[in-house]
Amino acid sequence: MNKKLSIFSRFWIPAILWMAVIFFLSSIPGKDIPKVPIPHFHKIVHFIEYAILGMLLMRALLYSNLNVNSFRLSIASVIIIIFFAFFDEWHQTFVPDRSGEFEDVLSDTIYSIVGVCLYNGAGYSLLKKRR
Repeated sequence: MNKKLSIFSRFWIPAILWMAVIFFLSSIPGKDIPKVPIPHFHKIVHFIEYAILGMLLMRALLYSNLNVNSFRLSIASVIIIIFFAFFDEWHQTFVPDRSGEFEDVLSDTIYSIVGVCLYNGAGYSLLKKRR
């Protein structure tokens, strides 16, 4: 397997699959979503989804050998996630009993920044050791 295909399959496929999981979850009609008696459960789920996505995208970009510093890769990760969050919220406007909320896009952006920062703190130092 050539190096580019190896990088894609090891680092980009997990990020793309995670986006598919988020998209699938947002495709569930509102009436079919179980009611959970935990305050702000919706926000907790969004935090988990988008912090993980931030980590996965940052990881994919770092291992892609783009010769760009980690700050620019962090910005690129967040910009990709902003577009995805807008798309996901827009998609929810077509799902029965769901709506797209701009507030969720803003929250998802913040959550993804947390994920990118977490990865930069732990993951990037691991990457530097591997090289």
